[in-house]
Amino acid sequence: ISHSSHTFDLNYLRFFRIIELLRHKSKPAILDAIRSLNLLKEADFNLTDGRLCVPRALFIFENHHHKGNDALNGNDRDDDQKLINMAHNLEDTIFNALRYSYIISNQTNSALFTIAHKQPFVFIHRCYKESSSLGQTQKLLGILQGFVKQTKESSSSSNLNRSNFHQQDDAHAFKRFLFRHIEDALTGGWSNDGISGGARSETSSFELCTYPVWIRLFNSIRELFETTSAPTNKIMRQAFGMLRANVDPDGKLSETRCKKYLPLAISYYEEGLPARYTQHFHEQRLQATIEYFATYARGSSYKRYVQQLIEQCTQLWHDGRQLCEATSLTGNSCKNELHRVPGEEDSTDASNSAHLPTRAHNSKIQLMAASNCGQILQEREDPFDLKEANYEFYQGVNKMLSIKPIYFEFPIFRGNATSVEVVRAGSKQKSEIKLSNPVTDLSGASELSQSKSVALYSLVPNEEGQALDNITGEKTDTNKIVTCTDDVQPIPSTTEYLDGMSHSDSQPGLLPRFSSWSLCCIGRASDYVPTKGLQQPGFLTNLNHLIPWDINPHNNQATTNNAGGGGGAQYHQQRTTATRSYKNNRRGATSSSIWDVTVRVYIGCEYECPRGHRFLCSSPNHVIRVGQNGIVKDDGAKLVRSDMPLYTPCSCRISSTGARVWAQLMRAYVVTPSSPPIQCVLHPQVVPAGPNSPTFFPSYTQPIHLTDDSIWVLRFPFIYHDGEKPLYRPQNEEDISQCLVLRDLFSWTNKS
Repeated sequence: ISHSSHTFDLNYLRFFRIIELLRHKSKPAILDAIRSLNLLKEADFNLTDGRLCVPRALFIFENHHHKGNDALNGNDRDDDQKLINMAHNLEDTIFNALRYSYIISNQTNSALFTIAHKQPFVFIHRCYKESSSLGQTQKLLGILQGFVKQTKESSSSSNLNRSNFHQQDDAHAFKRFLFRHIEDALTGGWSNDGISGGARSETSSFELCTYPVWIRLFNSIRELFETTSAPTNKIMRQAFGMLRANVDPDGKLSETRCKKYLPLAISYYEEGLPARYTQHFHEQRLQATIEYFATYARGSSYKRYVQQLIEQCTQLWHDGRQLCEATSLTGNSCKNELHRVPGEEDSTDASNSAHLPTRAHNSKIQLMAASNCGQILQEREDPFDLKEANYEFYQGVNKMLSIKPIYFEFPIFRGNATSVEVVRAGSKQKSEIKLSNPVTDLSGASELSQSKSVALYSLVPNEEGQALDNITGEKTDTNKIVTCTDDVQPIPSTTEYLDGMSHSDSQPGLLPRFSSWSLCCIGRASDYVPTKGLQQPGFLTNLNHLIPWDINPHNNQATTNNAGGGGGAQYHQQRTTATRSYKNNRRGATSSSIWDVTVRVYIGCEYECPRGHRFLCSSPNHVIRVGQNGIVKDDGAKLVRSDMPLYTPCSCRISSTGARVWAQLMRAYVVTPSSPPIQCVLHPQVVPAGPNSPTFFPSYTQPIHLTDDSIWVLRFPFIYHDGEKPLYRPQNEEDISQCLVLRDLFSWTNKS
């Protein structure tokens, strides 16, 4: 036991009692560890007390001796005598202190340690203050080196100064002091230790063992007392808890406070918890709980108890409170508990989630949406799957119609090379699809089958006519056709399909597995009454009227412009000039000029909000204006020339927050007149998430030429998906304004 001064610190008495208590607490575990080594069969010695012998305590003190004139004048003998007297006084002080505190007694076998009765057990080092930079630690290491390794004596003692002589002499003295006790241990043991010097003391056990046996004992006990990790032995855990409580009062206080407030923190976490919640909610609540715990618990035990708090709160979340982390295509979370979806039972990760129930995702949000043709308004669930969002829902609603519309079918992935025929790469031939008019009452109309879409890419006119005859059940009227021009149509792959929707960044030649778009004919042009508008559910009052679009088929400039997409200001200017010229020429007053012949087409862009409210707009963010007599006051030319926003505010608002509800452009209507000299064209292109997003279009990339005397409805996708992620509606209104349906949606061309 080393002291840094020449006085005995009485605080050691308290630590001796603590160590004695620790020895008794850990004794059963130590004996079990020794018995597990089976040393009693290999060596003849007794370890019933859990130790080879009772330790003998030695005390080392430091005497700070200042080098002065006395050391130079040869007064070393007086100094040595003073050190001897000081050592005797310290021995008496230590003996009395240990005896009266019952650290030592005649019961040596049960004592923590003993002290030598007839041997000195106190040694005082000489310490010198040198002018060199060597510290006290280095000096002590030098003394120890003198103990483990013989110091080579110099042949010339005159070269040694007096300071080095004292240090070497001190090292030899310490060596002699220590070896006296070692010789006692190797010869007869320490049987004479005790208060009375062995006269009334019990015989203490003292066993000598070989070095391999000692190594095995040491490693076994070292592992038992390993403090780098928490002891697994219950006895040792209790012993270390007692040691910490006595040695570290601050740690004991920290342990007490943390243990007290841990249940309160868990109750704080549980307060007001929903039945199920997401990981994000769990992490937020856990962070708030840790902050609450930190206001009351602190100290050395804080980190350990915070880890326990995290583990218990996480376990509480895992025990039936985990909410499914799936997000719908509209950005809402699934409200079901953690589950598997149908189809995952045979997946590779099924073994890890076999205990979970199987059910479909559900965000508990109900939406209202109209069918492809707009004739039925149906409630729908928030979609989690692109096919459900853009295809399956509308297919299911279509089955509810008593009179089904005629569908233009967009090309999709077939998986069979013979199912489609495409034009050769680089070919400039024109492929036309001829669809006859719907029957008068549409009762005999049926949905265009998947096999009939072969005609979309057919190059043989006879095959086209035959396919179209099969569609309608009657002979094709060549005066009323839908012409699909395919200048350069990429050859679709029969082994790969497009995962998502067709857009400007998708690989050419790949088709989607299903069409997210829909184009259907719902009746003749005469079925639409302009003063009444569209007779369909969900439309807001007076916002169901299509907009008239007057087209001059004999305006060559307008024809050129509209062939690429939709009329312009030149049309109105040239028509006014031509009309004035005609009026000035009175010679032709009795006959009608061709410049006064116009064709009226009714068009409209329908917006639909999640609550099922529907309305038509005449220009960006402006609803149509209708007079009391049902006449629309707007002109379709402005609609044709404009990029229409994909989202526009609806008149309804969220009652709880007052936030506006956004409606999405879902349908485009075209009422084509009977036997006109022009042909109406649809060419939809959508930029759903600002200028950085790709441009979406149907799988048939060319403009679609519509039949005459028909009401055509183009249904846009409900969700836009680029194959990796859905493109949500932006939150910023400035970004929303950049989500557009590009102009050229409506256009026309002269019939050849």
